[in-house]
Amino acid sequence: MSGYRDVLKLIHEQYDYIPITVNSILEMHKRLFAYTGSTGGGNFKDSNNQIITKYSDGTQEVRFNPPAAYLTPELVRNLCDAYNQEIELGETSPLLLSGAFIFDFVSIHPFRDGNGRMSRLLMLLTMYKAGFDVGKYISIEKSIEETKSAYYQVLKESSNGWTSNSNSYLPFLDYFLGIVLKDYREFNERLNMVNQSDLPVDKLVLKTMRRILRPLSIKELTNMIPQYSEITIRRAIKKLRTDDKVIKIGEARATKYKLKQN
Repeated sequence: MSGYRDVLKLIHEQYDYIPITVNSILEMHKRLFAYTGSTGGGNFKDSNNQIITKYSDGTQEVRFNPPAAYLTPELVRNLCDAYNQEIELGETSPLLLSGAFIFDFVSIHPFRDGNGRMSRLLMLLTMYKAGFDVGKYISIEKSIEETKSAYYQVLKESSNGWTSNSNSYLPFLDYFLGIVLKDYREFNERLNMVNQSDLPVDKLVLKTMRRILRPLSIKELTNMIPQYSEITIRRAIKKLRTDDKVIKIGEARATKYKLKQN
């Protein structure tokens, strides 16, 4: 996780100076594994691999067989060149190019380990370069994690015919654009909450609960009301429980709070 945070920080602060090239990708992958004993950091895979979907019930499915390892350096170089050429032409939305680039990167599956994390880091980087900086405020990684089953499904649908260049990018791009839209809506909601900072914290908590309409944890409330600290949110929840407006459900890490029905 430390390596991932380091690369995230690098992208947030230096995205303008990170070109979409083979060398940049290898350097980010090297930093991703800097705190581990892995010898694969910064190196393309040296043996063939498979893209395996792991389901919540423990079952697995081979979704796709990526190109052979010896083809990887050339394929990644061609992908970067094609992306940069299309960006230079300016005839296609850079956001669509970002989504297509990420899908092809995942399909090449260029590393022994870390392909998923690298794809999301590159998603953040290409979105920044396209002028979409929502990833600075909302975790794209979390949004994908919360919709993992849909993510795997669209990867599978868009993979059909990929090796013969006859696949459709539409399922994946539709999902990708949906994630971007969701994150911008969440960011807008957070801005609205900040603009209402003159409201007492307990009233903001109640307003948030009425808007979301599901039980919320302290962490979720803190993320949704970023102008107040977690300690302040906890105090507000305690007051609302004392006032018999909010009830607690669950225990320990599963603890959440919801409005009390009148």
